Amino acid sequence: MTRPDYDQFICNLCGNVSGVSHEFHREAGACNHCGANIRFRALMRALSLHLYDKPVPLPAFIPDKNFKAMGLSDAPLYAEKLAALYDYTNFFYHTEPFLDICNIGKLECGSYDLLVTSDVFEHVQPPRHVAFVNSWHLLKPGGLLLLTVPYTLLPKTVEHFPGLHRYGFVKDEAGMLLVNHRKDQIFEVFDNLTWHGGEGTTLEMRVYSEADLLQIISDTGFKEIKIWNEDFSENGILQSHQGGSFIITAIKDSDRTPAPVTQYDPYLENIYPEDLSIEHFLVQRPVRISGDRAEQAIAQWKMNTLEQKTALPVSNRIWRYIRKKLTG
Repeated sequence: MTRPDYDQFICNLCGNVSGVSHEFHREAGACNHCGANIRFRALMRALSLHLYDKPVPLPAFIPDKNFKAMGLSDAPLYAEKLAALYDYTNFFYHTEPFLDICNIGKLECGSYDLLVTSDVFEHVQPPRHVAFVNSWHLLKPGGLLLLTVPYTLLPKTVEHFPGLHRYGFVKDEAGMLLVNHRKDQIFEVFDNLTWHGGEGTTLEMRVYSEADLLQIISDTGFKEIKIWNEDFSENGILQSHQGGSFIITAIKDSDRTPAPVTQYDPYLENIYPEDLSIEHFLVQRPVRISGDRAEQAIAQWKMNTLEQKTALPVSNRIWRYIRKKLTG
């Protein structure tokens, strides 16, 4: 990986001077003091430039409890600082406070000045545009969407499971499998899944392309869309070489009517065919399997589904949370 030609930088998350590590890519280049990687530093620099029109370290942000902000599984390194500054809530899909960005329920729309979503939207189930439309609804007019996802500069997005409908996971001796029961009642079983944070945690649903992202964000009803792809040596942000996955900011345009939420993907032309081989270091396609292993996985999934139907009428993720609390 590219290493900068300087030996130290000022971390804009903690304000301390840090040495430069040998690994200096998006998820590395950590500050010696607080551990903030390049992605986190670039994220907070973009926020400071939006708020103050100049680079300001996070410890020097001006507190304002009238400024309402939300994060989606934000990292504690900056989430705790944002909570001290603003009326900020960090929501999670798997634990309290719960929020599924594809099903925002009774959460108050038009009430947030800032929505931070860093490496989340590659994990939402299809159709992927729903997460963007709901983000638009949650923000106030003029509110800021501060977004990162791993993405490429390829012409199209790689959608791993475009027919995803009713699905679950089955683990056998060879590893974890995804079993999907499509709307046309056909079963499909996938191996070679990509997880972020370890097997069984957060499944990668897609690898976006920049062009696809920009079209969806624009169609959703955002304006002043900016890609932050520059290097900033003073904060140890070296990213221009990485070929995508840059910070994106966008402003809610209150004069626009957002694209409607639909049960089908209106951007199918932006997706590569499932059977097309894509050569890119970010892309690792799942493998559709058949035969005895697939049949056994389907049978196990059906059994698990039957057990869930006869269990208490509590959503799986809430039940997992309660069980974790009870067992310590």
